[in-house]
Amino acid sequence: MVKTGGAVLVCVTGQRDCDRLIQAGKKISEERSIPIHVLCVQPTSAGFDADCEELEYLRQTSRDVGAEMSVYFYDDAPLMAVGFAKQIGATHIVTGMAEAPVNGFVQVIHKLLPRIPISMVAKDGIIYNICPAGRTAAAPAAVH
Repeated sequence: MVKTGGAVLVCVTGQRDCDRLIQAGKKISEERSIPIHVLCVQPTSAGFDADCEELEYLRQTSRDVGAEMSVYFYDDAPLMAVGFAKQIGATHIVTGMAEAPVNGFVQVIHKLLPRIPISMVAKDGIIYNICPAGRTAAAPAAVH
């Protein structure tokens, strides 16, 4: 399943408002003409308590933009995301903005994949970018 041309990886939490992340990822994938993948990592303790209605909404949103959505139950979300990013050949990662307290998800991904740009989409649609040293990422100012 390794892609050589690159891909956009969108990391969602399983909350309905993560649809904004999928839309931002779609825009980036269209600009670069690369596929988009959506990943949701739920803690193993969620098990049958995972909100199936929310996940199904995000799965349908993913389908609507031509993306496959994968859901994993694993307790180390950043590590799972890094492994998945490597598996699909991700060249750009989209996440939400960490709210206080910061959980370290983005920091761990950036530390383990320092050459991959990360776009963080705030609740208001503003996109903030972490770019590898010496590179700049072109991203929209807002997604509505």
